[in-house]
Amino acid sequence: MNVNLIIDKKEKYVIISIEGEVDTYTSPKVKSDIIKEIEEYNNIIISMEKVKFIDSTGLGVLIGVLKKIKEKDGKMVIVSPNTYINQIFEITGLYKVFKIVNSLNEAVDFLNQ
Repeated sequence: MNVNLIIDKKEKYVIISIEGEVDTYTSPKVKSDIIKEIEEYNNIIISMEKVKFIDSTGLGVLIGVLKKIKEKDGKMVIVSPNTYINQIFEITGLYKVFKIVNSLNEAVDFLNQ
């Protein structure tokens, strides 16, 4: 039940790479670390390439982050080439809510539109 967030600050956006599991136990850390970054940035890329598991609490964190970003007229993109994670987004219908791409380059292109 470990999670690690790697923060890569750019000029116009921040990339937050999540590694490990996002569940009831790790979600508070994930949420607080992301909220810290969106105080400074309107545009965010969340890389879930190395996420092994996410539960409903973790999905709730992502929805809450998206809401805060939209309040700031910002954009949020999720990078997820992970088949398991993509299935979770499809089953829950959240693929309609989030902008989900397969690569970091696609995410950057989306933010630069």
